[in-house]
Amino acid sequence: MSLRSTILRGFSADLWRGVLVNFRGVDPWVEMISSPIWVLGLVLAIASQNPSILRDPTTVKDICWSIVVFSMISDKLWIVGHMLDREKRSGVLENILMSNIPLSIHTLSPIIVSMLWSLATLGIILITVFPILGANPAPIDPALTAIGYILSDIVAAGIAMTYAPVVIKLRRPWIFTNFFQFTLPLISGIIPQSYAPPEIRGVIALNPLSYPVEILRRGATGSSYIDVQIGEAFMISIAGIAILYMIGMLSLIIVRRIIIKRGV
Repeated sequence: MSLRSTILRGFSADLWRGVLVNFRGVDPWVEMISSPIWVLGLVLAIASQNPSILRDPTTVKDICWSIVVFSMISDKLWIVGHMLDREKRSGVLENILMSNIPLSIHTLSPIIVSMLWSLATLGIILITVFPILGANPAPIDPALTAIGYILSDIVAAGIAMTYAPVVIKLRRPWIFTNFFQFTLPLISGIIPQSYAPPEIRGVIALNPLSYPVEILRRGATGSSYIDVQIGEAFMISIAGIAILYMIGMLSLIIVRRIIIKRGV
């Protein structure tokens, strides 16, 4: 059997296994439904300090799409970022590393699964969170919204893939991931750059996820949080994707060599 056939069969098996693991049973669906509602509670708690923001339809719509971005990032960090750690704990990581399938190919399965998960979560948010807050879910520019969503999803997956080799070395990775899933959205442009402290503004400008999120928000609500042209945001997003995935694949190659040499 050729290497190409081996990789394709391995990827197909990985993808199917990932879908079964992440979508089987009642628990995943309960988690998927409860996650946006939990975030909604957090938003309402913040809004209670300044109830006037809930009277502005544009602000409410911005908040709703910020919840979409938060859920997207959270899905990627837990599903993609913890993929190697899950396999280490289940005792199958060494077998995967000794196979002929590169880790970068093996990573495609959780990335696709996480994208499906985020898409399902988006549907739930559209039919629950938006109506509860009285926001119109229809985007101003559907095409631009779709482009921004896809780019944001790809960049978030790239960040999570780069994070995965770090997670496997952490003793309590869930602590870092819980912290990361809140801080990453905040530095990814879900709040207006002009409202952020000066030191955070620089981080937002350097964060590759900020620009596809800006495209998504402008398409969905028409709001502009970052001072950048759409064309520039698109080019920066593409460059960010290329750099992120190069770093991610390189880190996976390095961690594979280290584990094969020293063990898990």
